[in-house]
Amino acid sequence: MVEKVFLILMVLLAMLSLNTPKLRRAVIYLGILSLASSFIYLLYGAPDVAIAEAIIGSAISTVLYLVALKKYHVFTIYYTNANYNQITDSQITRGRAQVLRDVEKFFAEREMEPQIIYTTHDYRFVLENRNFDLLIHQDFDEVYFYGNKEDYQVDAFEEHVQKEPYDPLRSKFIRHEAGGGK
Repeated sequence: MVEKVFLILMVLLAMLSLNTPKLRRAVIYLGILSLASSFIYLLYGAPDVAIAEAIIGSAISTVLYLVALKKYHVFTIYYTNANYNQITDSQITRGRAQVLRDVEKFFAEREMEPQIIYTTHDYRFVLENRNFDLLIHQDFDEVYFYGNKEDYQVDAFEEHVQKEPYDPLRSKFIRHEAGGGK
């Protein structure tokens, strides 16, 4: 009976790992699947194989994959809007601009997690004092994107915006040298 439960659990975990939209979750599901398979090996009387599966399959390989994914973990995006003196949660949830929804979607498709920081600071302050990957400054119908010249993710996003412009917004990319904007 216990074996059947673990076998069903393994099938479910395999299905979850195949169907999850996030790569990180898939790695976690596969680690749990590997741990469940090590219990199955133990139940079938192969403790050496179970130990190897638990150590290698569920621990080491899971950690290695997660570390590799962490390398591309967070893409820090600052968002400033010249029209807001203060930003509330309701403004963020209700008034999320088309640009921000598209930015989140764009980076999520690339297995990245955009960390969007809404700030009331002037964009010049952010440029000089904050560490960011992309700065989005919106001033009525104009949207300015500030990014590093050498960042290929910003290149890809710029190509994306050129293919699908934010009508009626006008967008402009301003690139700076590495070290600019810290």
